[in-house]
Parts: sequence; structure tokens; C-alpha cells
Amino acid sequence: MIDIHSHILPEVDDGSKNAEQSFEMLNDAVNQGITDIILTPHYRVDYLNDGEKIRKKFADFKASVAERGINVSLYLGQEIFVFYDMAESLKSGKLLSLNDSKYVLVEFSPEYSMDIPETVYMIKTNGFIPIVAHLCRYHYADIETAREIKELGGLIQLNAGAFCDTWKRRRKAFGYIKEGLVDFIASDVHFGRDNNMEKAYRIVSKKFGTAVADKLFTENAERILNKQK
Repeated sequence: MIDIHSHILPEVDDGSKNAEQSFEMLNDAVNQGITDIILTPHYRVDYLNDGEKIRKKFADFKASVAERGINVSLYLGQEIFVFYDMAESLKSGKLLSLNDSKYVLVEFSPEYSMDIPETVYMIKTNGFIPIVAHLCRYHYADIETAREIKELGGLIQLNAGAFCDTWKRRRKAFGYIKEGLVDFIASDVHFGRDNNMEKAYRIVSKKFGTAVADKLFTENAERILNKQK
């Protein structure tokens, strides 16, 4: 499996306090069958991580992982809380796309309603491919929202945890897949929060078949790693 959304890079956000926590998270991921992980630290008001800072942290951490002999391939990106001129920050390198590709992982408020399709349109018209992070978390988003996101050229990521939660959340996640609206399932793992990728893969493959599961957990993500549109 390939994980495109994780908070494993240490000491930059609420994901991991130190390298030891990060090593533990990586070992757990490897044991679940994850071979490639994009590290996506937050960019939002409480974690204003600029690209230069994150790149240095990533280089140091990647070297440490290699020294530990952890068998996983690491890539860099960010999970960006949307704001008005974010496209300019992406173009300048202040903010990071996923693996220096055109794909950008963006998040919205879970508390108050935001116009997700309008933001998707703005990002797309600036030459990037927006991936809406953990769509199930937004109470104001539904099937019609998801359809509009896709029509405007956006992509949709669901958290693996949505398939291991209450029946209400699972049913919502299943509904998005049933309608063919989901592009990626990722962990969004933080230290102290379960990585549910292996469990979610089993659930999705049982309900929709291994071809669908492989597409959502691996094949679509390969396009990001290969920088393919």
C-alpha cells in the first residue's frame, strides 16, 4: 500500500513529538504492508511550516530512517488548510505539493461550512490538482459536494479510520466509494492514533473487491509518486 497522508515527520506539528515516536509509526506502517509514505505535515494557523524548513527536517529524518534500516520509501508534501492566495505560495515553493508534483493535499474546517468546490476550482485553474483531505470529516459535505469536486477536476481522499468507526461514518464512506467518487484512502496517522490502513483495506476489498481496493490504496497513489496527471 501507498500512504499519501501522514503526520510522521517529527517536531513539526501534532503528529510526532520526536524521532522515536516517528520510528515507531513507520515500523507499524511497514508491518501493515505499506511500502511508500508521503509525509504531509500541517500548514495552518497553529503550524506555519514553510517549505524550506520542512525540506531540511525531511532530509535529516530520511537519513535517520535509512540508518535505522526501516524498509520504507519516504516522500514529502504538506496538508494545507486552504487560504486565499495559497496557489501563489505553492508556485513560489513556500508551500509544498505532494512529492513536488502537481497534486496538492488540502483540508477544510470541520466546524464551519466552507465552499469546497469553489476552492477546488481556484486551485485547479492555477495549474494544480487538488486532493480534498478526509472528506468524511466535513459535516456539510455530501454526495453532491463530492460530485461537484470531481466535475471541477478535484480528487477525494478518505481516511482509513472512517471504515473502522461508527456505522454512520462507515456508511457515508461506503456511499462515496459506491458512487465512484473516491480516489485515495490514506492513514492520516498521528502518534497515538491507530493506523487503520491494513484493516480498512480488508473491509474495502471484502465489500467492493480487491480491484477497487488496490486502486484506492495503491494504484492511484502511484501516479503521484511518478508525477503523472
